[in-house]
Amino acid sequence: MERDELTATLEEAGLSPYQAEAYVTLLSAGSVSAGDLAEMSGVPRPRIYDVLRDLEAAGYVTTYEQDRLYAQAVDPADLEPLRERLTRLESALDEIEERYRTPATRESDLTLVTQFDTVFRQARRDVEVAERHVQAVLSLDQYHVLEETLAEAYERGVYVQVSLYAPDGDTLPDAEAFEGVCTEVRRLSFPKPFLILTDRQRVSFSPKGRSMDEYGVLVDDRATAFVFHWFFLTSCWEVYDPIHADPRGTPPFAFVEITDAVRYLEDLVHDGATVHVRVEGYSVRTGRHRTVSGTVADVDYVGHEGDGVDAPSLVQLAAQATLVVETEDGTLTVGGENALAEDVSADRIVVERIDRA
Repeated sequence: MERDELTATLEEAGLSPYQAEAYVTLLSAGSVSAGDLAEMSGVPRPRIYDVLRDLEAAGYVTTYEQDRLYAQAVDPADLEPLRERLTRLESALDEIEERYRTPATRESDLTLVTQFDTVFRQARRDVEVAERHVQAVLSLDQYHVLEETLAEAYERGVYVQVSLYAPDGDTLPDAEAFEGVCTEVRRLSFPKPFLILTDRQRVSFSPKGRSMDEYGVLVDDRATAFVFHWFFLTSCWEVYDPIHADPRGTPPFAFVEITDAVRYLEDLVHDGATVHVRVEGYSVRTGRHRTVSGTVADVDYVGHEGDGVDAPSLVQLAAQATLVVETEDGTLTVGGENALAEDVSADRIVVERIDRA
């Protein structure tokens, strides 16, 4: 880089023309007196002392007295002003690239993007702010990258479900390794598209590895997210065996799927147990948040005979899955995501106490 170009760059970094000239001169001259520096750099002698004082305050030079004032440039390794500015510029460039790749990510219900990295970064951000539920379809490598973020969500009380794929020959962590990170984990037998769905509202999806075209879909809409929710249940969850699940031996414990709640509670209700629950969700009629507490009087689904002999299939529960709850204000029906016929659409069903007959 030529001298003129270097001084121009330093001016862009915030130095005045006199400061840039004096500093570049010092780089070559070593330690010189203020008067000699003024002559060598072309800075007017009356100005050189103010210039050196400002350069020293900014961390570019040091000065000392030895019959007169001397100055020398600091070691480049200690040149913090430029390094800090460079760090800020690099951060700004990263932000520019991210904003360019994710235009209006959350200004519309659905956004198509052309980079998987964009999908992954948005997925991480969604997990960081999740309040109730995370459903994830991940490769083993992706899981390791997100493990700390998932653990932080779990610590906040978020229900974390992960469908995990590892190629043949790769060893999954032991079940104990998922404790404190995931509520439930199942192992996929072959690769699936990348998916993270949070709070039944926000979706980050990409068929990366399943198509020649790399693209992704970002969703911020409860109705559209419902499609991905059922993709997760039917294609990435129900048909696979669990490798980890938090115990449900002693209440309180929670369900985030009405299908799981119906399966678990049917036998208890059939055997005469009194099950106390708290349901957090939405009023189907008004769409407003609603929390109700009571006891489970019955369950209902297509083909329900009331004998609790056979566990209902997902097909039966997909058509209808309902809890009948007795509350202080009367009997209410509770359905799952996007319930239409029930009184309450449940996000979370907390079993608070079980009084067995």
